[in-house]
Amino acid sequence: MLSRSAAVIRAQAAVFAKTGAPSEVMHVCTRQLPAVSGDGVLVRMLAAPINPSDLNQIEGTYPVAARFTDGLAVGGNEGVGEVLEVGSHVTDLSAGDWVVPSHGGLGTWATHVHAPRSQLARIPREWRSTLSPLHVATLRVNQSTAYRLLRDFGTLQPGDWVVQNAGNSAVGRCVVQVARALGLRTASVVRDLREQPGRLELLRRELRALGGDIVASEGEVTKGALRQVHAKLALNCVGGRSGGLLARVVQPGGWLVTYGGMARQPLALPTAPLVFGDVRAAGFWMHRWYERQEDCAERDEMWRWLLRLAEQGGLSLPPVESVVWREDMREQEVSALVRRAVEWQAGAKRAFVFGTQA
Repeated sequence: MLSRSAAVIRAQAAVFAKTGAPSEVMHVCTRQLPAVSGDGVLVRMLAAPINPSDLNQIEGTYPVAARFTDGLAVGGNEGVGEVLEVGSHVTDLSAGDWVVPSHGGLGTWATHVHAPRSQLARIPREWRSTLSPLHVATLRVNQSTAYRLLRDFGTLQPGDWVVQNAGNSAVGRCVVQVARALGLRTASVVRDLREQPGRLELLRRELRALGGDIVASEGEVTKGALRQVHAKLALNCVGGRSGGLLARVVQPGGWLVTYGGMARQPLALPTAPLVFGDVRAAGFWMHRWYERQEDCAERDEMWRWLLRLAEQGGLSLPPVESVVWREDMREQEVSALVRRAVEWQAGAKRAFVFGTQA
């Protein structure tokens, strides 16, 4: 709910006063926002995803700590909103523009956000004319991570192989689609699903429909399912034994890039590919990439490319459960909604959708 007077702006936000289990520490409160002036911008949020990194930040296990103000931190680091009002010093934004966070820590799980202009990036209408708010809301993390992984490690040519684990994750699905657009072939490894054999076949169909070439379980990989694959690039977001399986199919001189640790286990790398195959191991963190950019040119080119691909039908969202947060809902009702939404659930992808957007 947003109420405004000449000097007072109040909006709902999902907040926490201490780190801990998200479903236990999160609640919704109505907070007063500053009046819009100077370089300030008032934004009505349209959509904001719930990413694993957001939950890790609430738990206190993420490298970037939450920003506490007056004892409270607002959840969420990604999303898209519509500009309602700008301060007198802001000349390059106007009411109706769509904006996304230019930095993490904005606190996007809120009906409205007041932020300095420097913390927002405009998404021109011509970049996203046919796209939903939910698609633009997930641009900054998963889609961009997939793009950078395929662009920044080695020199990949059409026809080259890329192998990845967690192929059915949000980033994994983006990797398959971006790779297809670049003319690359993908082999995606997914968890063993012995108790759900029908689920594995469903994942094969889904990833192949997105443009994937091979989809195999970890058990199938140990039996030689990727024998014909000689990958120039391996993408690991699981760690443990799964990451080591990828290293075995990387060709000499190739890259093994780790960008996550879903298994919460140390990466177990075989010695031979590193010593005799000159396979290079590296880490990648999207947050650090953004922090290192001296200007917006490369970022904007990346976002423009990804949104153009989406508008052409080449980059679709993973299955997402929309958690509708209406402005007329009471604090207690929204608090219960938020606590359910932030519960850890393997394979689930959720996003807050504000107002009447669906």
